[in-house]
Amino acid sequence: MATKYKYIILANQIREQISTGYYYPGTKLPTENELCLRYDLSRQTIRQALSLLEAEGLIEKRQGSGSFVTNDRAHSTNPNGNKTIAVITTYIGEYIFPDILRAIEEILTENHYLTMIFATKNRVDNERRILSNLLQQPLAGIIIEGTKSALPNPNIDLYREFEFRQIPIVFVHSSYPELTGAIRVVADDKRGGRIATEHLIANGHRRIACIFKSDDIQGHLRYAGYSAAMRSYELPIVDDNVLWYTTESRNLISIFGSNLIRNCTAVVCYNDEIALQLVSLLKDRNIKVPEDISIMSFDNSTYSELSSPKISSCSQHKRQIGILSAKKLINLINGKKEETAILPWKVIEKESVKRLIDD
Repeated sequence: MATKYKYIILANQIREQISTGYYYPGTKLPTENELCLRYDLSRQTIRQALSLLEAEGLIEKRQGSGSFVTNDRAHSTNPNGNKTIAVITTYIGEYIFPDILRAIEEILTENHYLTMIFATKNRVDNERRILSNLLQQPLAGIIIEGTKSALPNPNIDLYREFEFRQIPIVFVHSSYPELTGAIRVVADDKRGGRIATEHLIANGHRRIACIFKSDDIQGHLRYAGYSAAMRSYELPIVDDNVLWYTTESRNLISIFGSNLIRNCTAVVCYNDEIALQLVSLLKDRNIKVPEDISIMSFDNSTYSELSSPKISSCSQHKRQIGILSAKKLINLINGKKEETAILPWKVIEKESVKRLIDD
């Protein structure tokens, strides 16, 4: 008897998932093969359960497309009334994040969504805790910044679960290579690394050091751009003049070595926060910026303005990152197709780069 009525038990489970918003109106259900694997049932049992739900008018089968939850409101925005979106970034109140988060909230509020904001502090254990908790509550979608995106991520299984539940996700700044097809709003970081380096080269610098972050993919891409620029001009890349740091070691005081700038006239920094630290450390060693060494950085943030001298920095429209990510997520929620956005960098020249008359 238990075997005979397995399809009824399955139909009851799916019916409850529809009523609680796990599958909202207009949502495509998992394929028959996916349901077979998920519930360890035969295809015949799956088809019986789906046929029962179709007879009740809860789902409809579309030739060649699969099964979809039906409702008179199926074409309205997030019709089950679920209007909550989770926004997860590495940090919240510091650096470039307030501008991005404000822009996200503005767009989501205009479209009548509620926003929950979380910070991972660029820790995968925090990311796992946040994602696990979010799986326990109804969500319309997620905007998230990848955590330590240059490293293998142990939380891909949770992302797969959101994908299985057809909860759309938009990544900002970075994502994970395992999630093929992920929609992203990112900077063209390789191109950014190249234009920052080429700006120094155009000002007469030939011996250029660099400082990049090793556990986020942005650091790898900016280094790739730096390397490409140096090779294009047949300039040497010396290991002693390349410094890598991690989230946990971003305090340069403990890792800065005198070899980094030995025989160099300029440095490309991963971001303005690191550049500001570097300016301070150089002052402590009676090394003047830009008289003795020039500095280029990224983000054109408040840090670049607070520094004395002000730091020349590659810039992008931070609000645009937030606006695009929110709009793309809303489109995905409404069943529209979206594509990744790759935003350009622009050099903002300030006081930290000196033009060399001759090398």
